[in-house]
Amino acid sequence: MRILKAEEEFNSRSDRFFELIPVGDVHAGHINCHKDMFINTIEYIKNKPNARWIGMGDYADAISTSDKRFDFSAVDPALPTPDKQYRWIKEQFEPIADKCLGLLDGNHDRKHWTSHNHNYVDSLCYDLGVEYLTMDAYLRWVFIRNKARTAINIYAHHGWAASRSTGGKVNTIHSLSEAWPMLDLYLMGHTHDRGVAPPKVQMEINQNMEHVHHEMNFVHTGAYLRGYVDGTFSYVEEKGYRPAGLGSPIISIEIDPGSKGKYAPPRYTFGTVPYEEATI
Repeated sequence: MRILKAEEEFNSRSDRFFELIPVGDVHAGHINCHKDMFINTIEYIKNKPNARWIGMGDYADAISTSDKRFDFSAVDPALPTPDKQYRWIKEQFEPIADKCLGLLDGNHDRKHWTSHNHNYVDSLCYDLGVEYLTMDAYLRWVFIRNKARTAINIYAHHGWAASRSTGGKVNTIHSLSEAWPMLDLYLMGHTHDRGVAPPKVQMEINQNMEHVHHEMNFVHTGAYLRGYVDGTFSYVEEKGYRPAGLGSPIISIEIDPGSKGKYAPPRYTFGTVPYEEATI
């Protein structure tokens, strides 16, 4: 894992609104990858001055012919090899590299690394000049205005899944707080779900004998791999999985300076990067 800190300075109250956008499970190279929606998310981040993003893994499908998962009918003819898939991903990420908090590995990325001794995500991070996060990371995001500081603590993991049910997936993302309790945000990909799981609340009494209500927020980070597309077949249909929650969530963060230069707790709202499908 990686443990790192990022600092964000802002000068006026009007600049106190930030957006964190997790981007993952793109699966470039699969015939059902929604490339238009992915490019739309890149454009959204590029055009929002206070948007930052974190890569959640599985950027490319990266399934080679020697892999038992390989299915020729599932390959995008425009991106038939892992080399071309990651090269295309790099080209998309380049315009927003300066807004990136880091890139996680996914299970597809890692499988290719362990099978073929080449770490595409590490190379991608080197080329883009961003942090390589491995498969999980603890990030302290610090906001500074007029020497007043407040921090958001985030734990991000590409994820895993042993359950098809919504309840099972909620239990899985909630389990992130067992290793890292009392953080502000937990992000998990892999399940191809998108949206907010119920928060967990912890009560404590701090050193000043004040009552503290701490809310832990959990976000499934979406995907760009469609299922049940006319004229194609994929493992989604083969296994009878639910269709993915397409796109990326938006975590909107308001940094409130409060009174006398003392920060109030950040406020969070949750949404989705807007996208309109083209109609005929």
